[in-house]
Amino acid sequence: MAITQKGSADPEFSQLAQNDKATQSLHEYDAKVHQGGESAEVDISPEARKVQRVAELARTGDQLRADKVKQIKEQIKADQYQVDSKEVAKSIARNEVIGLLAKK
Repeated sequence: MAITQKGSADPEFSQLAQNDKATQSLHEYDAKVHQGGESAEVDISPEARKVQRVAELARTGDQLRADKVKQIKEQIKADQYQVDSKEVAKSIARNEVIGLLAKK
C-alpha cells in the first residue's frame, strides 16, 4: 500500500485557510442575502476566488486524510494492514529531499 501525502504540506495551512477573513466574510454576506430574501449580484475578485478555492481544497484534503486514517485503522483492527517497506523508504527519501529544497 502506498501512502501519499494528501492536502496541504503544511499542517497549519488548512487551519489558516479555514480562518481566512475573506472566505468568512463571503459566507457571512451570502447568509445575510439569503436571510433577507433579497436578490443581489456580487463581483468577486480573482484573488478572492483563489482564496476561496484554496480553503475548499484544504477542507477536501482534510476529509480525504480522515477517510484514509479510518480505512487504515479498520485494516489494523482486522489484522489486514501490510506495510510496503520500499514505499515507506521512498516516502522518507522524498520528504527529506523536499525539506532540503525548501531550505534553499
